[in-house]
Amino acid sequence: MSTHESFIVVGVDHSRAAVDALAFALDEGVAHGCAVEVVTAWLWSSPYEGMDEVGTIEEGNQAAAAVQDSALGEALAGRPDGPVVSQTVVHQDAGQALVERSEGARMLVVGSARKGAVSRAVLGSVSEYCVRHAPAPVVVVAGSEQPRHRRRDQVQAAVGNTSRALC
Repeated sequence: MSTHESFIVVGVDHSRAAVDALAFALDEGVAHGCAVEVVTAWLWSSPYEGMDEVGTIEEGNQAAAAVQDSALGEALAGRPDGPVVSQTVVHQDAGQALVERSEGARMLVVGSARKGAVSRAVLGSVSEYCVRHAPAPVVVVAGSEQPRHRRRDQVQAAVGNTSRALC
C-alpha cells in the first residue's frame, strides 16, 4: 500500500470499540475508494482470549490473528461489498505499531473503550497515543457500549477544525 492517501489504517483488538472502529473504516473505504489495512498489535500482556496459553511469538501471532479474523468477520457480515482489505498482526506496542503503519495513510481509525483508572495508568491509552503521534488524521470511534455525551453538531465542529479533510 504505497499510494499516498489511498489507504486507511484501523486498529483492532478484542473490544467492542474495535469492531465499531473497523466498521467505520470499512464504510469510509467503500465511500472513498480506499483500501483498509487492519492492524492488530499484541504483547505478552495483551488481554486476548488464549494469550495465557501462548508460549511462542508464533502462537501469540496466531491468537491475535484469530481475534482479528473474528472482528473482521463480524464487521463484514451483511455487507454486499467492501473495500480491499489487508491484515497485519505484529508483536509490538499497539500505539507505536499503529502510528508507524499510518505513515502516508488517509486516516488512522481506532476505537476507544472504557478502562479503569489503574488499567489506563499502567497500560496507557492507545487512542490518546495515536492522536498525539500519528502522522495521519486520527478518528477515534467510541464503542457502542459507551454512552454518547456529544451532540452531532459538536462532533462535526471538532472534525471541521482538522488541518485537512479526512476523505
